[in-house]
Amino acid sequence: MKKLTFNVAGMTCASCEVLIERKLRQVSGVEKAKASKAKDQVEVKCSDEVQLAQLQEAVKDKGYTLNVVDDSSRLSAKLIAADGSRWKEIGSVLVIMIGAYILLSQLDVLPPNLGVTENMSYGLVFLIGLVAAISTCLAVAGGLLLAVVNKYNQLNAGLSRAQKFKPHLYFNAGRIISYAVLGGAIGALGSVLTLSSTVTGMITIIASILMIIIGLQLLNVFPWLNKIQVKMPKFIAHKIYGAGEQKEFSKKNAFLFGAATFFLPCGFTQALQLYVLGTGSFITGALTMLAFSLGTLPALISIGAFTSFAKGTVQKYFTIFSALLVIALGIFNLTPGFNLVGATIGMPDTNNVVGDSQFNIVDGKQIISLKVEGLEYYPDQFTLKKNVPVEWRIDGSKARGCGQIISVPKLGITEKLPRDQIKTIVFTPTEAGKITFTCGMGMAGPGVFKVV
Repeated sequence: MKKLTFNVAGMTCASCEVLIERKLRQVSGVEKAKASKAKDQVEVKCSDEVQLAQLQEAVKDKGYTLNVVDDSSRLSAKLIAADGSRWKEIGSVLVIMIGAYILLSQLDVLPPNLGVTENMSYGLVFLIGLVAAISTCLAVAGGLLLAVVNKYNQLNAGLSRAQKFKPHLYFNAGRIISYAVLGGAIGALGSVLTLSSTVTGMITIIASILMIIIGLQLLNVFPWLNKIQVKMPKFIAHKIYGAGEQKEFSKKNAFLFGAATFFLPCGFTQALQLYVLGTGSFITGALTMLAFSLGTLPALISIGAFTSFAKGTVQKYFTIFSALLVIALGIFNLTPGFNLVGATIGMPDTNNVVGDSQFNIVDGKQIISLKVEGLEYYPDQFTLKKNVPVEWRIDGSKARGCGQIISVPKLGITEKLPRDQIKTIVFTPTEAGKITFTCGMGMAGPGVFKVV
Protein backbone atom coordinates (compact mmCIF):
# COMPACT_ATOMS: atom_id res chain seq x y z
CA MET A 1 0.00 0.00 0.00
CA LYS A 2 1.08 3.60 -0.57
CA LYS A 3 -0.07 6.93 0.84
CA LEU A 4 -0.51 9.86 -1.54
CA THR A 5 -1.37 13.49 -0.85
CA PHE A 6 -2.96 15.71 -3.48
CA ASN A 7 -3.85 19.38 -3.67
CA VAL A 8 -7.49 19.71 -4.68
CA ALA A 9 -8.79 22.57 -6.83
CA GLY A 10 -12.52 23.30 -6.77
CA MET A 11 -13.37 22.59 -3.11
CA THR A 12 -15.71 25.13 -1.50
CA CYS A 13 -17.18 23.58 1.68
CA ALA A 14 -17.52 20.52 3.92
CA SER A 15 -19.81 18.81 1.40
CA CYS A 16 -16.91 18.71 -1.05
CA GLU A 17 -14.95 16.63 1.46
CA VAL A 18 -17.72 14.03 1.57
CA LEU A 19 -18.13 13.88 -2.23
CA ILE A 20 -14.40 13.56 -2.91
CA GLU A 21 -13.95 10.85 -0.29
CA ARG A 22 -16.88 8.83 -1.65
CA LYS A 23 -15.75 9.15 -5.26
CA LEU A 24 -12.16 8.13 -4.53
CA ARG A 25 -13.18 5.18 -2.34
CA GLN A 26 -15.06 3.77 -5.33
CA VAL A 27 -11.79 3.42 -7.26
CA SER A 28 -10.53 -0.17 -7.21
CA GLY A 29 -7.47 -0.44 -4.99
CA VAL A 30 -8.27 2.58 -2.81
CA GLU A 31 -8.57 1.65 0.85
CA LYS A 32 -9.03 5.07 2.42
CA ALA A 33 -9.51 8.72 1.39
CA LYS A 34 -9.58 11.71 3.73
CA ALA A 35 -10.27 15.17 2.31
CA SER A 36 -9.71 18.51 4.06
CA LYS A 37 -11.18 21.80 2.86
CA ALA A 38 -9.00 23.68 5.36
CA LYS A 39 -5.88 22.41 3.57
CA ASP A 40 -7.49 22.02 0.12
CA GLN A 41 -5.98 18.55 0.10
CA VAL A 42 -6.91 14.88 0.12
CA GLU A 43 -4.88 11.96 1.48
CA VAL A 44 -5.33 8.61 -0.28
CA LYS A 45 -4.20 5.20 0.94
CA CYS A 46 -4.15 2.77 -1.97
CA SER A 47 -2.33 -0.10 -3.65
CA ASP A 48 0.71 0.50 -5.84
CA GLU A 49 -1.32 -0.23 -8.98
CA VAL A 50 -3.58 2.82 -8.55
CA GLN A 51 -2.59 5.69 -10.87
CA LEU A 52 -3.21 9.42 -10.60
CA ALA A 53 -5.22 9.33 -13.84
CA GLN A 54 -7.73 6.91 -12.26
CA LEU A 55 -8.19 9.10 -9.21
CA GLN A 56 -8.47 12.22 -11.34
CA GLU A 57 -11.12 10.60 -13.52
CA ALA A 58 -13.15 9.64 -10.44
CA VAL A 59 -13.64 13.26 -9.30
CA LYS A 60 -13.55 15.04 -12.66
CA ASP A 61 -17.33 14.99 -13.18
CA LYS A 62 -17.79 16.85 -9.88
CA GLY A 63 -15.47 19.64 -11.01
CA TYR A 64 -12.42 18.80 -8.87
CA THR A 65 -8.79 18.62 -10.03
CA LEU A 66 -6.03 16.70 -8.24
CA ASN A 67 -2.36 17.70 -8.24
CA VAL A 68 0.46 15.78 -6.56
CA VAL A 69 1.89 17.70 -3.61
CA ASP A 70 5.62 18.48 -3.82
CA ASP A 71 7.78 21.47 -3.05
CA SER A 72 7.02 23.10 -6.38
CA SER A 73 3.24 22.55 -6.40
CA ARG A 74 2.22 23.34 -2.81
CA LEU A 75 -0.64 25.79 -2.62
CA SER A 76 0.36 29.32 -1.71
CA ALA A 77 -0.38 30.47 1.83
CA LYS A 78 -1.11 34.05 0.83
CA LEU A 79 -3.36 36.04 3.13
CA ILE A 80 -5.14 37.57 0.14
CA ALA A 81 -5.61 35.50 -3.01
CA ALA A 82 -7.71 37.84 -5.15
CA ASP A 83 -6.06 39.80 -7.96
CA GLY A 84 -7.06 43.24 -9.25
CA SER A 85 -9.73 41.94 -11.64
CA ARG A 86 -11.39 39.92 -8.87
CA TRP A 87 -11.63 42.98 -6.63
CA LYS A 88 -13.12 44.97 -9.53
CA GLU A 89 -15.80 42.29 -10.01
CA ILE A 90 -16.62 42.28 -6.30
CA GLY A 91 -16.66 46.10 -6.23
CA SER A 92 -18.98 46.31 -9.24
CA VAL A 93 -21.50 43.90 -7.73
CA LEU A 94 -21.28 45.70 -4.36
CA VAL A 95 -22.02 49.11 -5.96
CA ILE A 96 -25.06 47.66 -7.75
CA MET A 97 -26.31 46.06 -4.52
CA ILE A 98 -25.90 49.29 -2.53
CA GLY A 99 -27.73 51.23 -5.25
CA ALA A 100 -30.56 48.68 -5.28
CA TYR A 101 -30.75 48.78 -1.47
CA ILE A 102 -31.02 52.60 -1.40
CA LEU A 103 -33.68 52.56 -4.13
CA LEU A 104 -35.77 49.83 -2.49
CA SER A 105 -35.45 51.53 0.91
CA GLN A 106 -36.80 54.78 -0.55
CA LEU A 107 -39.73 52.86 -2.02
CA ASP A 108 -40.38 51.19 1.38
CA VAL A 109 -40.07 47.75 -0.23
CA LEU A 110 -37.49 46.37 2.19
CA PRO A 111 -38.40 45.35 5.75
CA PRO A 112 -37.06 47.65 8.52
CA ASN A 113 -34.78 44.89 9.85
CA LEU A 114 -32.69 42.60 7.68
CA GLY A 115 -31.36 40.29 10.38
CA VAL A 116 -32.36 36.62 10.49
CA THR A 117 -35.06 37.01 13.14
CA GLU A 118 -38.80 36.78 13.51
CA ASN A 119 -39.08 40.36 12.24
CA MET A 120 -37.25 39.84 8.98
CA SER A 121 -38.80 39.02 5.66
CA TYR A 122 -38.67 35.26 5.25
CA GLY A 123 -37.96 36.04 1.62
CA LEU A 124 -34.42 36.86 2.75
CA VAL A 125 -34.06 33.42 4.31
CA PHE A 126 -35.38 32.02 1.01
CA LEU A 127 -32.53 33.87 -0.73
CA ILE A 128 -30.04 32.27 1.66
CA GLY A 129 -31.45 28.93 0.52
CA LEU A 130 -30.81 29.89 -3.11
CA VAL A 131 -27.26 30.88 -2.16
CA ALA A 132 -26.65 27.55 -0.44
CA ALA A 133 -28.01 25.73 -3.49
CA ILE A 134 -25.62 27.53 -5.84
CA SER A 135 -22.65 26.68 -3.65
CA THR A 136 -21.65 23.04 -3.16
CA CYS A 137 -23.23 23.13 0.29
CA LEU A 138 -26.10 20.99 -1.01
CA ALA A 139 -23.99 18.77 -3.24
CA VAL A 140 -24.27 15.83 -0.83
CA ALA A 141 -28.05 16.25 -0.61
CA GLY A 142 -28.18 16.39 -4.40
CA GLY A 143 -26.06 13.25 -4.67
CA LEU A 144 -28.32 11.47 -2.21
CA LEU A 145 -31.36 12.48 -4.26
CA LEU A 146 -29.72 11.14 -7.43
CA ALA A 147 -29.04 7.83 -5.67
CA VAL A 148 -32.72 7.57 -4.74
CA VAL A 149 -33.82 8.49 -8.28
CA ASN A 150 -31.46 5.95 -9.86
CA LYS A 151 -32.80 3.18 -7.61
CA TYR A 152 -36.33 4.05 -8.69
CA ASN A 153 -35.43 4.09 -12.38
CA GLN A 154 -33.67 0.70 -12.11
CA LEU A 155 -36.75 -0.88 -10.57
CA ASN A 156 -39.18 0.68 -13.03
CA ALA A 157 -38.27 0.57 -16.72
CA GLY A 158 -40.16 2.53 -19.35
CA LEU A 159 -41.43 5.27 -17.06
CA SER A 160 -42.96 8.49 -18.35
CA ARG A 161 -41.41 11.83 -17.41
CA ALA A 162 -44.15 12.47 -14.87
CA GLN A 163 -43.58 9.08 -13.24
CA LYS A 164 -39.81 9.64 -13.07
CA PHE A 165 -40.54 12.76 -11.03
CA LYS A 166 -42.09 10.81 -8.12
CA PRO A 167 -38.83 10.26 -6.19
CA HIS A 168 -38.18 14.00 -6.36
CA LEU A 169 -41.57 14.68 -4.79
CA TYR A 170 -41.15 12.25 -1.88
CA PHE A 171 -37.53 13.25 -1.23
CA ASN A 172 -38.23 17.00 -1.23
CA ALA A 173 -41.45 16.57 0.75
CA GLY A 174 -39.43 14.80 3.44
CA ARG A 175 -36.80 17.53 3.32
CA ILE A 176 -39.26 20.44 3.59
CA ILE A 177 -41.35 18.84 6.35
CA SER A 178 -38.29 17.83 8.40
CA TYR A 179 -36.75 21.31 8.12
CA ALA A 180 -39.98 22.92 9.33
CA VAL A 181 -40.59 20.42 12.16
CA LEU A 182 -36.96 20.13 13.34
CA GLY A 183 -36.42 23.88 12.96
CA GLY A 184 -39.46 24.41 15.17
CA ALA A 185 -38.12 21.83 17.64
CA ILE A 186 -34.78 23.69 17.89
CA GLY A 187 -36.64 26.96 18.47
CA ALA A 188 -38.76 25.30 21.15
CA LEU A 189 -35.60 23.86 22.73
CA GLY A 190 -34.30 27.40 23.11
CA SER A 191 -37.49 28.21 25.00
CA VAL A 192 -37.24 25.14 27.25
CA LEU A 193 -33.63 25.99 28.09
CA THR A 194 -34.86 29.47 29.14
CA LEU A 195 -31.86 31.14 27.55
CA SER A 196 -30.99 34.48 29.11
CA SER A 197 -30.86 37.53 26.86
CA THR A 198 -27.06 37.50 27.21
CA VAL A 199 -26.81 33.88 26.02
CA THR A 200 -29.26 34.60 23.19
CA GLY A 201 -27.17 37.61 22.22
CA MET A 202 -23.97 35.54 22.20
CA ILE A 203 -25.65 32.89 20.00
CA THR A 204 -26.81 35.64 17.63
CA ILE A 205 -23.32 37.15 17.45
CA ILE A 206 -21.68 33.76 16.82
CA ALA A 207 -24.22 32.87 14.12
CA SER A 208 -23.72 36.29 12.48
CA ILE A 209 -19.94 35.86 12.45
CA LEU A 210 -20.38 32.40 10.90
CA MET A 211 -22.54 33.89 8.12
CA ILE A 212 -19.89 36.54 7.44
CA ILE A 213 -17.15 33.88 7.31
CA ILE A 214 -19.23 31.70 4.94
CA GLY A 215 -19.75 34.70 2.65
CA LEU A 216 -16.02 35.52 2.62
CA GLN A 217 -15.24 31.87 1.86
CA LEU A 218 -17.59 32.03 -1.13
CA LEU A 219 -15.73 35.12 -2.39
CA ASN A 220 -12.50 33.08 -2.16
CA VAL A 221 -10.30 36.08 -1.41
CA PHE A 222 -8.91 35.06 1.98
CA PRO A 223 -7.58 31.45 1.75
CA TRP A 224 -6.76 31.28 5.48
CA LEU A 225 -10.50 31.51 6.28
CA ASN A 226 -10.96 28.04 4.79
CA LYS A 227 -9.52 26.66 8.01
CA ILE A 228 -12.74 27.69 9.77
CA GLN A 229 -15.38 25.06 9.04
CA VAL A 230 -18.88 24.66 10.51
CA LYS A 231 -20.16 21.18 9.87
CA MET A 232 -21.78 18.06 11.20
CA PRO A 233 -19.38 15.13 11.66
CA LYS A 234 -18.65 13.67 8.22
CA PHE A 235 -19.46 10.13 9.29
CA ILE A 236 -23.15 11.14 9.56
CA ALA A 237 -23.17 12.24 5.92
CA HIS A 238 -21.39 9.02 4.86
CA LYS A 239 -23.91 6.90 6.79
CA ILE A 240 -26.92 8.65 5.23
CA TYR A 241 -25.39 8.71 1.75
CA GLY A 242 -24.37 5.04 1.96
CA ALA A 243 -27.85 3.99 3.06
CA GLY A 244 -29.35 5.87 0.12
CA GLU A 245 -27.12 3.96 -2.31
CA GLN A 246 -27.79 0.54 -0.77
CA LYS A 247 -31.46 0.46 0.21
CA GLU A 248 -34.15 -0.42 -2.27
CA PHE A 249 -36.43 2.40 -3.37
CA SER A 250 -39.69 2.96 -1.57
CA LYS A 251 -41.80 6.06 -0.99
CA LYS A 252 -41.01 5.82 2.71
CA ASN A 253 -37.25 5.56 2.16
CA ALA A 254 -37.24 8.49 -0.28
CA PHE A 255 -39.15 10.58 2.26
CA LEU A 256 -36.84 9.62 5.14
CA PHE A 257 -33.67 10.29 3.15
CA GLY A 258 -35.02 13.74 2.29
CA ALA A 259 -35.76 14.33 5.98
CA ALA A 260 -32.24 13.20 6.94
CA THR A 261 -30.63 15.98 4.87
CA PHE A 262 -31.29 18.28 7.85
CA PHE A 263 -28.20 16.68 9.42
CA LEU A 264 -25.87 16.84 6.40
CA PRO A 265 -22.83 19.19 6.48
CA CYS A 266 -23.81 22.70 5.38
CA GLY A 267 -22.52 25.89 7.00
CA PHE A 268 -25.67 27.80 6.04
CA THR A 269 -27.91 25.21 7.70
CA GLN A 270 -25.85 25.17 10.90
CA ALA A 271 -25.77 28.99 11.11
CA LEU A 272 -29.57 29.17 10.76
CA GLN A 273 -30.00 26.38 13.30
CA LEU A 274 -28.05 28.53 15.75
CA TYR A 275 -30.28 31.52 14.97
CA VAL A 276 -33.53 29.65 15.63
CA LEU A 277 -32.15 28.21 18.88
CA GLY A 278 -31.71 31.78 20.06
CA THR A 279 -35.28 32.76 19.12
CA GLY A 280 -36.81 30.38 21.67
CA SER A 281 -39.87 30.14 19.41
CA PHE A 282 -41.28 27.04 17.69
CA ILE A 283 -43.12 29.12 15.07
CA THR A 284 -40.11 31.32 14.23
CA GLY A 285 -37.82 28.29 14.04
CA ALA A 286 -40.24 26.38 11.83
CA LEU A 287 -40.87 29.28 9.44
CA THR A 288 -37.17 30.17 9.18
CA MET A 289 -36.05 26.65 8.29
CA LEU A 290 -39.09 26.17 6.04
CA ALA A 291 -38.18 29.28 4.05
CA PHE A 292 -34.59 28.06 3.76
CA SER A 293 -35.63 24.61 2.51
CA LEU A 294 -37.98 26.17 -0.05
CA GLY A 295 -35.07 28.31 -1.27
CA THR A 296 -33.05 25.15 -1.97
CA LEU A 297 -35.98 23.46 -3.71
CA PRO A 298 -35.48 24.77 -7.29
CA ALA A 299 -31.89 23.46 -7.40
CA LEU A 300 -32.79 20.04 -5.96
CA ILE A 301 -35.80 19.53 -8.22
CA SER A 302 -33.94 20.47 -11.39
CA ILE A 303 -30.48 19.23 -10.35
CA GLY A 304 -29.07 19.09 -13.89
CA ALA A 305 -30.83 22.08 -15.44
CA PHE A 306 -30.10 24.49 -12.58
CA THR A 307 -26.41 23.73 -12.39
CA SER A 308 -26.15 23.93 -16.19
CA PHE A 309 -27.71 27.40 -16.09
CA ALA A 310 -25.31 28.63 -13.39
CA LYS A 311 -22.15 28.29 -15.47
CA GLY A 312 -19.34 30.62 -16.47
CA THR A 313 -19.97 34.35 -16.13
CA VAL A 314 -23.50 33.90 -14.76
CA GLN A 315 -22.26 31.61 -12.01
CA LYS A 316 -19.32 33.88 -11.19
CA TYR A 317 -21.39 37.02 -10.69
CA PHE A 318 -24.25 35.22 -8.95
CA THR A 319 -21.75 33.69 -6.52
CA ILE A 320 -20.32 37.14 -5.77
CA PHE A 321 -23.83 38.55 -5.26
CA SER A 322 -24.75 35.62 -3.02
CA ALA A 323 -21.59 35.96 -0.93
CA LEU A 324 -22.08 39.71 -0.43
CA LEU A 325 -25.73 39.15 0.50
CA VAL A 326 -24.78 36.60 3.15
CA ILE A 327 -22.08 38.92 4.53
CA ALA A 328 -24.61 41.80 4.68
CA LEU A 329 -27.13 39.66 6.57
CA GLY A 330 -24.46 38.66 9.06
CA ILE A 331 -23.42 42.30 9.60
CA PHE A 332 -27.03 43.49 10.00
CA ASN A 333 -27.65 40.87 12.66
CA LEU A 334 -24.58 41.75 14.74
CA THR A 335 -26.34 44.82 16.15
CA PRO A 336 -29.26 42.88 17.70
CA GLY A 337 -26.73 40.48 19.19
CA PHE A 338 -24.80 43.31 20.83
CA ASN A 339 -28.09 44.83 22.04
CA LEU A 340 -28.99 41.56 23.76
CA VAL A 341 -25.69 41.34 25.63
CA GLY A 342 -26.20 44.91 26.83
CA ALA A 343 -23.35 46.47 24.85
CA THR A 344 -23.30 50.27 24.88
CA ILE A 345 -20.86 50.71 22.00
CA GLY A 346 -21.37 54.00 20.16
CA MET A 347 -23.81 55.45 22.68
CA PRO A 348 -23.12 58.98 24.01
CA ASP A 349 -21.22 59.25 27.29
CA THR A 350 -23.57 59.85 30.23
CA ASN A 351 -21.14 59.95 33.14
CA ASN A 352 -21.14 63.76 33.21
CA VAL A 353 -24.91 64.31 32.84
CA VAL A 354 -26.18 66.78 35.44
CA GLY A 355 -29.58 68.19 36.36
CA ASP A 356 -32.81 66.49 37.34
CA SER A 357 -35.32 67.88 34.85
CA GLN A 358 -36.37 64.35 33.82
CA PHE A 359 -36.81 63.00 37.34
CA ASN A 360 -40.35 62.34 38.53
CA ILE A 361 -40.03 61.07 42.10
CA VAL A 362 -43.25 60.13 43.88
CA ASP A 363 -43.26 58.52 47.34
CA GLY A 364 -39.57 57.75 47.05
CA LYS A 365 -39.84 56.11 43.62
CA GLN A 366 -38.81 57.35 40.17
CA ILE A 367 -41.88 57.03 37.94
CA ILE A 368 -41.16 56.59 34.20
CA SER A 369 -43.51 55.64 31.35
CA LEU A 370 -42.72 53.94 28.05
CA LYS A 371 -44.86 53.24 24.96
CA VAL A 372 -43.93 50.46 22.56
CA GLU A 373 -45.31 50.88 19.03
CA GLY A 374 -44.24 48.13 16.67
CA LEU A 375 -40.51 47.91 17.37
CA GLU A 376 -40.09 51.56 18.41
CA TYR A 377 -39.76 52.99 21.93
CA TYR A 378 -41.28 56.34 22.95
CA PRO A 379 -39.23 57.80 24.57
CA ASP A 380 -36.08 55.74 24.07
CA GLN A 381 -33.95 57.50 26.73
CA PHE A 382 -34.45 58.14 30.44
CA THR A 383 -32.28 59.84 33.05
CA LEU A 384 -32.39 58.09 36.43
CA LYS A 385 -30.89 58.71 39.84
CA LYS A 386 -28.62 56.09 41.28
CA ASN A 387 -29.88 54.09 44.32
CA VAL A 388 -33.46 55.39 43.95
CA PRO A 389 -36.12 52.70 43.18
CA VAL A 390 -37.69 52.94 39.70
CA GLU A 391 -41.30 52.14 38.80
CA TRP A 392 -41.29 51.55 35.04
CA ARG A 393 -44.76 51.63 33.47
CA ILE A 394 -44.86 50.14 29.96
CA ASP A 395 -47.73 50.33 27.46
CA GLY A 396 -47.23 47.40 25.05
CA SER A 397 -50.69 47.42 23.46
CA LYS A 398 -49.26 48.39 20.06
CA ALA A 399 -46.08 46.28 20.22
CA ARG A 400 -45.49 43.66 17.56
CA GLY A 401 -43.13 40.74 17.03
CA CYS A 402 -40.30 40.62 19.54
CA GLY A 403 -41.35 44.10 20.69
CA GLN A 404 -43.88 42.30 22.89
CA ILE A 405 -40.96 41.30 25.15
CA ILE A 406 -38.84 43.84 27.02
CA SER A 407 -35.32 42.90 28.05
CA VAL A 408 -32.75 44.72 30.21
CA PRO A 409 -29.69 42.42 29.93
CA LYS A 410 -27.55 44.19 32.52
CA LEU A 411 -30.28 43.88 35.18
CA GLY A 412 -31.38 40.36 34.20
CA ILE A 413 -34.91 41.57 33.36
CA THR A 414 -36.96 39.86 30.63
CA GLU A 415 -40.73 40.38 30.72
CA LYS A 416 -43.62 39.80 28.32
CA LEU A 417 -45.80 42.84 27.71
CA PRO A 418 -49.58 42.26 27.95
CA ARG A 419 -51.78 43.94 25.34
CA ASP A 420 -54.71 44.71 27.65
CA GLN A 421 -52.95 46.43 30.56
CA ILE A 422 -49.92 48.45 31.63
CA LYS A 423 -46.90 46.36 32.61
CA THR A 424 -45.09 47.66 35.71
CA ILE A 425 -41.48 46.69 36.37
CA VAL A 426 -39.67 47.78 39.53
CA PHE A 427 -35.88 47.91 39.85
CA THR A 428 -33.15 49.96 41.52
CA PRO A 429 -30.09 51.18 39.55
CA THR A 430 -27.03 50.86 41.77
CA GLU A 431 -24.28 52.08 39.43
CA ALA A 432 -23.85 55.25 37.39
CA GLY A 433 -23.52 54.82 33.63
CA LYS A 434 -25.59 53.42 30.78
CA ILE A 435 -28.07 50.56 30.90
CA THR A 436 -29.67 49.46 27.61
CA PHE A 437 -33.06 47.87 27.06
CA THR A 438 -34.32 46.15 23.94
CA CYS A 439 -36.79 43.51 22.76
CA GLY A 440 -36.44 39.76 23.19
CA MET A 441 -34.50 39.46 19.92
CA GLY A 442 -32.49 42.68 20.17
CA MET A 443 -34.23 44.18 17.12
CA ALA A 444 -36.04 47.06 18.87
CA GLY A 445 -34.30 50.21 20.05
CA PRO A 446 -32.07 49.95 21.83
CA GLY A 447 -33.31 52.30 24.54
CA VAL A 448 -31.02 53.55 27.28
CA PHE A 449 -31.21 54.54 30.94
CA LYS A 450 -28.72 57.27 31.89
CA VAL A 451 -27.97 56.62 35.54
CA VAL A 452 -26.45 59.64 37.34
